[in-house]
Parts: sequence; C-alpha cells; structure tokens
Amino acid sequence: MADHYVDIVNERDEVMGKELKSKKTKMGFISRVVGVMIQDSEGKFIICKRGAHKKLEAEKYDLAAFGNVKSGEDYRTAAARELWEELNIRCPLYLLDKFYQEVDDSKYGKIRFFCGVFLGYSDEKTKLNHEVSSFKKMSFEELEADIKKNPGKFCQGFINDFNQIKEKLRFKVRL
Repeated sequence: MADHYVDIVNERDEVMGKELKSKKTKMGFISRVVGVMIQDSEGKFIICKRGAHKKLEAEKYDLAAFGNVKSGEDYRTAAARELWEELNIRCPLYLLDKFYQEVDDSKYGKIRFFCGVFLGYSDEKTKLNHEVSSFKKMSFEELEADIKKNPGKFCQGFINDFNQIKEKLRFKVRL
C-alpha cells in the first residue's frame, strides 16, 4: 500500500496531529493500529504468516489481519478495512480490548502504539495477497501451546496481543 497519513496520538490516545506512516519509525511517535482475530464455526482461529517483503517481522505468524489506523479513521472502520484488504472477509467485528503497547525492533528501535483488537466470526474462504504468504487455523489450546513452545514463529506484537486478550478469547461466547 502507498504511504498514507496516520494520526499522532498522546499517552491518552488523543489525536495531536498527523504524519506519514513512513516517518513513524524514524520520528518515534505514538500511532494507532488494529488487529483482528477471526474464529470459524469449529472454534478455530485464523492466523496468517506475514509476507517475506514486510519491513517488520517478515515470515512470522500474526493475527488474521493487522494494520495502521489511517488519519481520521476510527478503530472499527480500520479493522474492517484491514480484514477486507488482507483476507477478503467481511463480518461483524467486536472490540475485545484497546491498550498501549511498545515493541522493540532490532532495526527500528522502540515502536509505540495503541492497539484495538477485534474478534469476528466467519467461515468465508480467505484469499491470500501480497500482505500474507500463508495462513493456518488453530484452536485456542493449540495456539496457546504453540506460542509457549515456539515463540520465535510469532510476531512479538501478536504474542503481546494474544496475552492481553486470551482470557476474553477463552471464555468468549459466540455473539
């Protein structure tokens, strides 16, 4: 995707301005991102392997969809857009949590953002594109065990998001 503006926010998630996404790692400002977990009717979660070309954590497993909230966009709209762009899925999304997060990257340093994590239910067939090289489906228990056994297979942000929302996922009833 071409460069676009994202909102710069403060520690209370209040918009303070906007800047091009490409300048985030150099300037170190706080922005907003969304992540989407998708669960199918068998209770399995879709996780996606990031494409080899991705600037951060290429070829690691991540949420079903993940991306920046564009300037002026709200979290829910961004989550729905990212899910459509990355997996060609449309479904109702439910906010599980929104929280501040910092991820240390060996190349870019500390990346700071507020993350809104959503849950959706869908049996739609996923469609791969340039963002995602593959996907797989795992039960909650399989996912939790694999993260503990093989944390290097997963994006640091995914592990952080999963740990933040896992109790909500474990006990979530279908809405």
